Amino acid sequence: MASTLDIPNIRKLTLEMLLEIPQDKITTYRALALALGDAIAVRAVGQIMAVNEQPDIYPCYKVVHSDGRVGGYSAPGGTSTKIEKLQADGIPIQNGCISNLSDHVFFQFETSKPLIPLRKLQEELSERVVRNPIRREYQTIGGVDLSYDGPWIGVGAYVGMEIVSGRLLASEIAQVEISFPYIPTYLAFRELPVLLPLLERVQAEDKLADVIMVDGSGILHPRHVGIASHLGVLLSVPTIGVTKTLLYGEVDFNDMKPKEVRSIIDPRSKESIGAAVKTRERADPIFVSIGHGIDLDTAVGLVLRLSHQRLPEPIQRAHLASREAAHPRPGFQAQKALNF
Repeated sequence: MASTLDIPNIRKLTLEMLLEIPQDKITTYRALALALGDAIAVRAVGQIMAVNEQPDIYPCYKVVHSDGRVGGYSAPGGTSTKIEKLQADGIPIQNGCISNLSDHVFFQFETSKPLIPLRKLQEELSERVVRNPIRREYQTIGGVDLSYDGPWIGVGAYVGMEIVSGRLLASEIAQVEISFPYIPTYLAFRELPVLLPLLERVQAEDKLADVIMVDGSGILHPRHVGIASHLGVLLSVPTIGVTKTLLYGEVDFNDMKPKEVRSIIDPRSKESIGAAVKTRERADPIFVSIGHGIDLDTAVGLVLRLSHQRLPEPIQRAHLASREAAHPRPGFQAQKALNF
């Protein structure tokens, strides 16, 4: 299944678009995001520019804010160098802003807008999400999470455990170079190249748990298919989405009491698509949704049963394992971190 993934190299495509900008023109972060296919990618464009390791090849100094502010620059000298380069290209600048911005902006990029087919894929996958249980009982549970060693190296961890005893059954790590930045609602395409082959390997070794908790949204997503749903559909396993922030939906989670659960409503369809769950008295609520092959009541029940801290134990264990693999600490034994 992993070999069928066709995820565009957004990092490379964005940098290559800079080569299309004429010498006497500039572009904006928003214009590049729109050329990728979605204005929501504007911060991702900024990240790609900020960590551009070859500014002499890919002229990121030509990218400015939509209000005309010059902004930062990844090469030595920072903003001052950026202003010098822009002025050398004939771009007028006053008080740190481009004068007459509209006269100088280039936006006619030759682009396939790669984010558009990814949205279409999400919409197609959402039709394959099963919102009811596909198995009768759960004896084991797994958790997956990702940490990063720099902006483009993803380190994923899978941890499996018994639900009743909490006994650790498996702990696996995968490290993969990625080329897709973080873009809200497109997280799956950043993390799938790490997590999907990791879970396929665990599945092939018959170590995959009965249900998997994923640090990411399930159907609690504008297109009803976050990374938890994506993984569940591709692997045909029950998954639960758990997040620390609310990506989508409406809920009043003020003054929640410990163990309280409140429904999250889709503002468009008015259906319930998840739950805000207050796992601990002094912790903010977390947000739980169906990933695939499970119902919401069962998902919430498992989260509450396994949450000894703010996050449920499978995800907490996977987080610690991935973080330690990405940033090893001298004298620290990762195995101890898995045993609460």
